[in-house]
Amino acid sequence: MLSSLSVTSKNIQLNTIAFLVYSIIAFGGQLPAGIIVDKLKKVKLFSLISIACMIIAVSLFYINILYAILFSAIASAFIHVCGGAACYLSDNKNATLAGIFTSPGVVGLIIGGIVATTSFSYFYVFAIALFILFLGMIKMQIPSYKNLENKPQESLLDTHDFFMLVLLLAIAFRSLLWNVMHMMCFSNTNWLLAIAFSAFSGKLIGGYISDKIDWKKFVFTTTILAAVLLTFGKNELPVFCLGVALLQSAVPITLLLMQQYMQNSPAIAAGLSLGISIALAGLPTYTEQFRLIQSNKISLLLISVAFIVSNYLIIRKNKQKLV
Repeated sequence: MLSSLSVTSKNIQLNTIAFLVYSIIAFGGQLPAGIIVDKLKKVKLFSLISIACMIIAVSLFYINILYAILFSAIASAFIHVCGGAACYLSDNKNATLAGIFTSPGVVGLIIGGIVATTSFSYFYVFAIALFILFLGMIKMQIPSYKNLENKPQESLLDTHDFFMLVLLLAIAFRSLLWNVMHMMCFSNTNWLLAIAFSAFSGKLIGGYISDKIDWKKFVFTTTILAAVLLTFGKNELPVFCLGVALLQSAVPITLLLMQQYMQNSPAIAAGLSLGISIALAGLPTYTEQFRLIQSNKISLLLISVAFIVSNYLIIRKNKQKLV
């Protein structure tokens, strides 16, 4: 819908505001959405509401595209937290399941954006598919919050690691999200499709690997490498795609770790992992000072090095205390 608006409207200010509003609600809105879902403990109800919002959004697309974008943003916020919570309630130790849930996201974003720039005008078909999904969801059994009482799980994540993951994801997502949007503006479909399937495969493979090896080495290594590759390899497709795959490979285990850290609030944890980190990554780009820093590779390198060194020292200090 955002892509379609950018094609049909030449009003740059309107397009910017629409994208900003969508970003705030769809990504930043995942935290309040998660709070609501965890408080009421109604995953199925809010899953149905999110699908209903998408049906309304598709219907409004032909009447008022701005209202359609608003409803799709609300739907996106609740879909992410409900889906993430359902995965954890189903199995609170399975990163592979989280990978399966999160993997289609970037593919849908990019393919949808490309299709919207073409002459395709049959968006109402999606309303029919969503309505069928809505009916199926009514009869579907979704895991209950009661499962948390039956499956106590000791958290593997301490407070420092928790904030480290959020910040690392924000740094890495900053490069991915805004480079994708830049490519969409210039209709660079080859790169976009390569990125989409790199992200898809990265999440699936990353979820599987995370269940087999030590999570801390895997997450911090892949995320730091991703941040470097996405920042400095933006002109080389293989390098950039590798960065995308590495970044996305850490998403499933990061989601699971966040939820284990906040065991009684899986929806809030999903919002922090899947939404807030992207909001933190994207919204500062609207400030002029951040854009100046972002365009200076030396500044980015120095900030990244300082960030990595400071956190290495904190981790080392914590280990010495434990000994």
